[in-house]
Amino acid sequence: MRTLLNIAILLSFSTIAFAQKPLSNFREGNNLYKTNQYNAAEILYRKGLEADSTDIRGRYNLANALYKQGEYEKSAEMYNRLLEDRKLNNAQKANVYHNLGNALLQTEELENSIKAYKEALKLKPNDADTKYNLAYALQKMQQQQQQQQQQDQKNDKNQQQQKQQQQQQQQQNQDKNQQQQQQQQQQNKDEQKKQEKQGAHPDKMKKNDAERMLNAVDRQERNTLDKKKKIKVEQRGKAEKDW
Repeated sequence: MRTLLNIAILLSFSTIAFAQKPLSNFREGNNLYKTNQYNAAEILYRKGLEADSTDIRGRYNLANALYKQGEYEKSAEMYNRLLEDRKLNNAQKANVYHNLGNALLQTEELENSIKAYKEALKLKPNDADTKYNLAYALQKMQQQQQQQQQQDQKNDKNQQQQKQQQQQQQQQNQDKNQQQQQQQQQQNKDEQKKQEKQGAHPDKMKKNDAERMLNAVDRQERNTLDKKKKIKVEQRGKAEKDW
């Protein structure tokens, strides 16, 4: 199985127009890089760039060393700055774009990573590693899109369920309030009927009580009449006797 994100370093150096000291640092740095001593290689590359900060090979290999140490953002920044250098030839640009795509892929910047791989293939159409990494990045972006779509659908479903639950709760509350209102209205009606019934017959008595009261009144009236008659008789009698 092919190794993903394969990074190559430029090993063919020109022997002219460079001082011996920085060139030695770059060579020693490359040797350390080959033995996976990336931090030590980084130190030597930086020493070489102190003497010549414009050296393309030193900058490129330093970016690779940073990548190997997991410094993906820093390496991507260096690759981007290197692409601005007009001294790069097409083969060098292709390598820089390839490694830039790798760094961006590691930071989950899939869209920019894919763009970088495509730029590399424009310059080097038959590069198998770049094609492989591009296919991997495209597949990963598709998977992320599917996962995002599934997550969105799940979120939509949860929102719909929450909305339905809220609507059901609101309906239950409305039904409960309506029921309470109806009960209160019925209680008010019952109370009103009770009050009306009591107001229409405030002095209602039982039949036996009424009869006893009437009989008592009748007896009282008879007694009063008897007394009056007796007084009158007595008065008449006295008058006749005086005569």
